[in-house]
Amino acid sequence: MARAVSAAASLKLLASPSCAIFVKFPPNFLFSISSAAPVSTFCSKKKKKRDKEKGQKKTTTTVTAAFAKPNMEVLKRRTRSEKEFDEDYIKNFGDKDSHIPVLLGEVLDVFSPPFRLRSFVDCTLGAAGHSSAIIQGHREMQSYIGLDVDPIAHEKAQSRINSLLNNTPGSSFGLKACMLLKNFKEIKQVIRQADEKLLTSGVDGILMDLGMSSMQVDDAGRGFSMLNDGPLDMRMNPAAALKAEDILNSWPAAEVGRVLREYGEESNWCYLENKIVKARQEGGLHSTGELVDLIRSVTSRVKGGRQGWIKTAARVFQALRIAVNDELKTLEDSLYSCFNCLGPGGRLAVISFHSLEDRIVKQTFLSIIDDIQRKVERVDCNEGVHGDEPTKISDNDLVKKDAWIKQVVKGSTGTILTKRPITASLEEEKLNPRCRSAKLRVIQKV
Repeated sequence: MARAVSAAASLKLLASPSCAIFVKFPPNFLFSISSAAPVSTFCSKKKKKRDKEKGQKKTTTTVTAAFAKPNMEVLKRRTRSEKEFDEDYIKNFGDKDSHIPVLLGEVLDVFSPPFRLRSFVDCTLGAAGHSSAIIQGHREMQSYIGLDVDPIAHEKAQSRINSLLNNTPGSSFGLKACMLLKNFKEIKQVIRQADEKLLTSGVDGILMDLGMSSMQVDDAGRGFSMLNDGPLDMRMNPAAALKAEDILNSWPAAEVGRVLREYGEESNWCYLENKIVKARQEGGLHSTGELVDLIRSVTSRVKGGRQGWIKTAARVFQALRIAVNDELKTLEDSLYSCFNCLGPGGRLAVISFHSLEDRIVKQTFLSIIDDIQRKVERVDCNEGVHGDEPTKISDNDLVKKDAWIKQVVKGSTGTILTKRPITASLEEEKLNPRCRSAKLRVIQKV
């Protein structure tokens, strides 16, 4: 009873005017209460805070769900292939399931009738999957040239193409095939060597598949795989002098850091650089397994879990491979050379596998079609022409005959037929997960 009276007296005291009143209510708690605010404000403070938190959580959930509902494929700057995927047909041009040609159906569409393919150059033979399908689909072809800098791939491709020409009735009639162990940066010299007339008339079609073949990745002795222990090699051309081991053990620390930063786009490049240089004092790095162990020791402090070190290792291996083979500079120079080798209306198709390659292909294509004043007509095949007067895309209604073309960029010297790159269908990704990052861009000469 005494406690009840005391509590009532305390409430009455709190209601009286005062600048600041300090009371013990309940015991062992100190409250500072301003007379300007009513008691109900302080009593409901926690309740309002709880309600506010509940409201925020509910709103966050709603926003998250709202972002999850739209089709994210539409938001990405690419065009998912709409071509019907024929798994059995694609496997016919693979290499015993170890290598499956990426975006084969889409590449065939690029060079499909009414496009006449009398001459064709495959700059990256690989297992000759793309070349075999294209040769079979174009009986009008008169000249074929295949290139590869890898002697193992070149030997397999040469055997496959020769077998195709010898065993397919009528396919070799009038077709002159030439397969050379060369880098695609030498395309002009190769065409002169194979068929000098093509330098004057120009080539109808050129294909560049920039990805590594599964044969190279799965061969631990080549040093491309981060999952199989092998020597730190990474040379596309085994006759080349520079190896990944040389970069890691003898290049200046600043250059090693630059390679990781620019070619691997690795955010943790500085710490990796220091660890690599420190490893030199203990004998250096000489195998892919030792490099992976070093990467795992670094990423364990920065990113937890298996996924963290695998992604970092992929970026490091990519950076070293690009540096060993000088891939980016070679690609940029070769794109100009390939376009110059095209005849009127000829097409150059390029499949890239990472953002650095795709960025170079995109920017080089834009540079190629640009005139001196750098004025480019941009045409949207779905929405019409962005301008006052309509402009024809081609004399033969290109878009109507080539359904795979969605948006183009038209310039003074050529037309980019893929304003947004074409990527693999979901069905192809399930069959061949390595094609997930593949992007196809196509340019046509005026």
